[in-house]
Amino acid sequence: MAAPPNRYFLRILLFGFLISSLPVIIVGLFSYMKSSDTIQQNVNASKLLQLEQMQMNVEQVMRTVDHSMTYFVNSSFLKSAILEPLNVEQFQLFNQIKQEVNHLQTFDTGIENIILLSTLENWYIDNSGLYRLSDLDKKDRLLQYKELPFDSQWITEPVSNTVLLGQSSSRCTYGISLVKKLPLTASTKNGLAVSTIPSCYLNELLSFDKNSEAVLVFNDRGELLFGQNEELLPSDGLFAALYQDIAESDLAFAQFDTQLEGTDYTVSYRKSDYNGWTYASITSLHALSKQSRAIGWFTVIICLTLLAITLLVTWFGSQRLYKPIEQLFVSVFQLFPSKHDKPSRDGFVYIADQIRHVIREKSELESTMNNQIDSLRTLFMMELYQGKSNSRSIEERLKTLAFPTSFKGYAVMTLRIDFFEGTSYSKGDTDLLLFAVNNIVEELVDASDRLAPIVYEQSQNTLLLNREHNQDAFFAQLVPLAEQIAHTVKEVLNLSVSFGFSGYHDKLKSAGTALEESMEAYKHLKRFGDSSAMFYRDLPQKLSFNTSYPVRLQTELNDAIKLGDRAKSDEALAELFEAVFKQQLSAHDFELTTARLLIDLIHLSQSLGIHEMELGDHSSLFEYLFQPHSPKEVRNWFLQNIVEPIIVSVEERTNSQYKNISEEIIHLIHQQYDQELTLEAIAASMHYNANYVSSVFRKETGTSFSEYLAAHRHRIALGLLQDTNISVKEISERLQYTNPQNFIRSFRKFEGTTPGKYRELHQPG
Repeated sequence: MAAPPNRYFLRILLFGFLISSLPVIIVGLFSYMKSSDTIQQNVNASKLLQLEQMQMNVEQVMRTVDHSMTYFVNSSFLKSAILEPLNVEQFQLFNQIKQEVNHLQTFDTGIENIILLSTLENWYIDNSGLYRLSDLDKKDRLLQYKELPFDSQWITEPVSNTVLLGQSSSRCTYGISLVKKLPLTASTKNGLAVSTIPSCYLNELLSFDKNSEAVLVFNDRGELLFGQNEELLPSDGLFAALYQDIAESDLAFAQFDTQLEGTDYTVSYRKSDYNGWTYASITSLHALSKQSRAIGWFTVIICLTLLAITLLVTWFGSQRLYKPIEQLFVSVFQLFPSKHDKPSRDGFVYIADQIRHVIREKSELESTMNNQIDSLRTLFMMELYQGKSNSRSIEERLKTLAFPTSFKGYAVMTLRIDFFEGTSYSKGDTDLLLFAVNNIVEELVDASDRLAPIVYEQSQNTLLLNREHNQDAFFAQLVPLAEQIAHTVKEVLNLSVSFGFSGYHDKLKSAGTALEESMEAYKHLKRFGDSSAMFYRDLPQKLSFNTSYPVRLQTELNDAIKLGDRAKSDEALAELFEAVFKQQLSAHDFELTTARLLIDLIHLSQSLGIHEMELGDHSSLFEYLFQPHSPKEVRNWFLQNIVEPIIVSVEERTNSQYKNISEEIIHLIHQQYDQELTLEAIAASMHYNANYVSSVFRKETGTSFSEYLAAHRHRIALGLLQDTNISVKEISERLQYTNPQNFIRSFRKFEGTTPGKYRELHQPG
């Protein structure tokens, strides 16, 4: 059959293209309009949901603060504390109040300052300490909060006007404070509790699109409390007008479009029932329609792609009219007979199926062969290194696995990763990285110059063949090879690696020995070398066991650890390692020396009563020492994993001992104040040195033993003067004063008056 004229072919092609392209265009336009409208609705809805989430985040913080403060001020402890004068004798009560206040500020609520004041007892407490209310310059400003209409109320004040925030919040615009009048349940208020959150903290709770969205939060007076991305709006003067538009609406949340200085915006807002605040999100319409425009371009690309496909399909359909296609189909059918009586009328489908079938079978066959030979080569190398092959089987398997069989000798190269610090990897990635390095070695070293590289014993190992050179020339060319591999690994994986090379061998059955030699060379390089490669033949071949262990430095280290002196411990450990390193020990001797140090420190920890659980499993500790590490790494390991845990345990026990000593002394003072008490006698009864006990007591209480004893006896004297008719002389004798004059002088020092006058003023009737 003769081929049709070109004119007929073009008509068929044009008709098919028009018929198939018209539905594509119609469907594309409809899809764009529908999807664009749906996306726009979803974007608007997501803005409202995002705004609601921001409101909930802010109000959750405020409600948490409100509930915490209510619980605190309603506690019986605080109710009684408001009625106390908080003088020097009530130092423990003040400490307890501070602990409760500090506890409130530990919650993730952003509270920067908590103020407690008592107008009845004339005191004021904030983060900086305790003051007399009458001495404060801001007293009048603080007392204004008692005039607020509610007993518990949130207020907002500009940072420049408030007295509730410190200098650290000067970068914030507003301070947001919760004021509670105390007591909450009483009609007569004689105190205040105020917790303040800087607006900057709540500002961080706002989420927004930094490229196209501004988020604003107004209080019930229309003042801008805080916001994000305000600079995207044309000017700050528009905030008041924007709030006015929102305030005029009766809806609790809504969206509307507006124009600000010629730019169209969509405003989403929510009004809070909790505190009257208004949350607003202002986004340009251009940004909101970004996804719609993207859908439009995507639709255009899809339509153009479909039109191109339609043209291509029409083209192939027209080609079926040509006889050569039929002849091609017949030829393919003869080569690949169909299982059916008649071949498929769709010649292209049949031809494509047969081609895919052939390619798939070829790929599967190649993959199977490659996988099997790679596995067999790896297995062979493992057996070779483990000494499980004899000379005859080695020769046979070299030929079977297509390894080079003609070589003069060989050496084993061991490669390990130096460190992971400063990289994006961790020790858990070691195996994966070693396999990557193994692939790099395979590419860089020609297959005729090596056997199969493998990952074995946490290292990458390659048996390198010497085919033409003498030993010295062979080893000389290994140095640039190591440098090339190290450079490529650094460039590709950003890792530093080091190499150990074995001695020269000529029999493959000694490959296991060669591997041990390369490992030993790497260990020596890691501990004492200053290059990236080490040859076994360059190692000192004699091991010396006549090492001098620095016992004096070990003793200094033990003493520093017992005292909990970190600086001294670090210095002593550094001197000890320096003394060991100066002896130029072999790798074996270095392992023995560090093992002795570890054993001595374990004995020290046990003598201090530290359980093994605190230092970890002993076997794993020794395993680390026998792995290749630099002296600096081993020293840091000792410092972090052995010395530091022991010092932490010593500190914990020392602090506990200090507390127990102080509590026992205070108990004795309270029980035996009417007896003769001396620090020396108490220290002797506790089996401690008097100077040590004095130092511990002052450190824990902030006052000396004699001052604390005098203050406690003075409190007893006040009670006796107020509640009894015991004479001043009897009181002085009971409180162990040598004579009444000494008692009177001590009393006047505390109260500014004599005991007799104090009794006249404070004893009823």
